[in-house]
Amino acid sequence: MLIRKMKKLSKSGAVCVDPISYNVPDGGWGWAVTFSSFMVNVFIDGVIYTFGIFFPELLRYFGESKGKTQLLHSILVGTLFFVGPVASALVTKYGCRRVTESGSVIVSVGLFLSSFSQNLDVMILCYSIIGGIGFGLFYLPSIVIIGEYFDKRRSLATGLAVCGVGTFVFAPITEYFLETYMWRGTLWIMSAIILNGIIVSTTYRPLQTDVNRNTTKRSEVDSKPNQDDTTRNSSTCCQQICSSINATLDLSLLKSPTMLLYGASCFFVMFGYFVPSNFLPAWASEVNLSTAQGTFLISLMGVSNTITRVLVGYITDRPWANCLIIYSTALLIGGMSTCFVPFFITYEILVIYAIIFGAVKAVFFCLRSILMAELLGIHRLNSSFGLAGLCMGLSTYVGSPIAGALSDMSGNYNMAFYFGGISLGIGGLLCLPLRRISVWEKGRIDDLNKENTGQWR
Repeated sequence: MLIRKMKKLSKSGAVCVDPISYNVPDGGWGWAVTFSSFMVNVFIDGVIYTFGIFFPELLRYFGESKGKTQLLHSILVGTLFFVGPVASALVTKYGCRRVTESGSVIVSVGLFLSSFSQNLDVMILCYSIIGGIGFGLFYLPSIVIIGEYFDKRRSLATGLAVCGVGTFVFAPITEYFLETYMWRGTLWIMSAIILNGIIVSTTYRPLQTDVNRNTTKRSEVDSKPNQDDTTRNSSTCCQQICSSINATLDLSLLKSPTMLLYGASCFFVMFGYFVPSNFLPAWASEVNLSTAQGTFLISLMGVSNTITRVLVGYITDRPWANCLIIYSTALLIGGMSTCFVPFFITYEILVIYAIIFGAVKAVFFCLRSILMAELLGIHRLNSSFGLAGLCMGLSTYVGSPIAGALSDMSGNYNMAFYFGGISLGIGGLLCLPLRRISVWEKGRIDDLNKENTGQWR
């Protein structure tokens, strides 16, 4: 099956694409790839979204402020997104499998070394920086590979791959490990679990296009980009990476109003995205709920996240579904409900909130790649995904620490939730005009292409 969206973009003149017909499996081995991506995301979610369970323990052990302790998580996730452009270039040059395997090893080493930290600064270096670099290489290929193997069922496959099982599976396990082996032993176990990424990524076989026959087949040989001649002429490894990044990222996207507005939306969303999962267990203790109840809220958020990601993947494959409206509405609901968390002091209401916010998280991450492919083109997904990750990383670095600092200054968690909710709401509002801007931009490029080719009268 030809990639329909690429054909539409090519005909409209919105972008210049090579005259190659891309056939994708849309099933078959693609489902094995989807399962592997699913497992990779289970490992990632299992570490990232359970930090809120670690937070009170690390706060007591190191005796630092809430803002500084939150740096552990914010730098980890910020680095994950910030290395997106590098990961994008490495995927193009070396393939998804090799990059995923490298990321798995780096994360495992980082978590293991962090368990020996005697102060928070050393743990930030090992857990957050080394671990974040590894997670960046681990995460991006799991999303990009789905776009290569699926067309008609891309939304469903993406929803299954990133369905968020790791959160509700790892939350109770993490609590048990913390009680049994303390936080150091828990990190050892997580380090060993992450190494399984080497095994699950063996299904990431690259698709190689035969230009002459317009067919695509699975191959164990990674296809190299057209800019390989440039990188081969580079004299150093650093120059090769820089050339690859420049060739892969398509920096012309920085001139795209659609990309800039979407990047700004992602920037604001990530200010508040991790505030609920990082502070909800602490807030539960603040309103006299048990540790088990606080942990269950994170698990419940994961259950809601999982179910919603699959549903969103199925629904958005329907021709009548408007992904942008679903995406923007979910962010606005998530922002508004988060602002009201300081008024939620009963367990039942917090359970409802956890379910709602889990669904919001699912919509955001499930539709991100779908929207970028739709608005900017599937052939630009690798580049746009990396640039969006860069925007997300910048705000993630400071989002949770700002929320923690606000909590330190006010003496409670109210300001943290206000900050997170407002940021999410702004991110949702910025997305509302994206469709119109994208149509206008494509029309303008269409006119320029016609004028340049002499078709304009």
